[in-house]
Amino acid sequence: MNSTKRYLPMLAVVCVLFLTATLSAQNAAQEFDSTISGTNPCNGSAIQVQGPTTIDYHVNLPGDSAHVVVHVQTRASGQDASGNSYQTNFEANGQFDALATNDSPYEVPFHSVWIGPAGAPNFKLDGTVSVFVTDGTLSGAMITGVDSLSCTN
Repeated sequence: MNSTKRYLPMLAVVCVLFLTATLSAQNAAQEFDSTISGTNPCNGSAIQVQGPTTIDYHVNLPGDSAHVVVHVQTRASGQDASGNSYQTNFEANGQFDALATNDSPYEVPFHSVWIGPAGAPNFKLDGTVSVFVTDGTLSGAMITGVDSLSCTN
């Protein structure tokens, strides 16, 4: 019993050191203003929204492998060419088993919902956003593909 009391604090310290050594991670977040423009699939009207975008980038390096989590979120507002106002929620999430290189961004699937609160036609937009990392640092994002557009009214 005496030996357990004596060595328990040392065991706890070793456990903490082991966990911090094996769970080394890189976490970064970037926030910037962005603009999303396009055509409303319901009525063909040009539409543009602006708002803050946040990209969360987490890298976990357990041993010789990598596990990367990328989350992109935009909450924006704007209007279409007819003057209808819109609120937009844009979210992208992806998990990867490799680090991106300067020439190869993370291709993250996204889903966005566009709501016209004053009776303007609502729609959904799904696709791919490329998240760029340069020398281990977030350097931006860009919508690179649209998979589906659908009216929801």
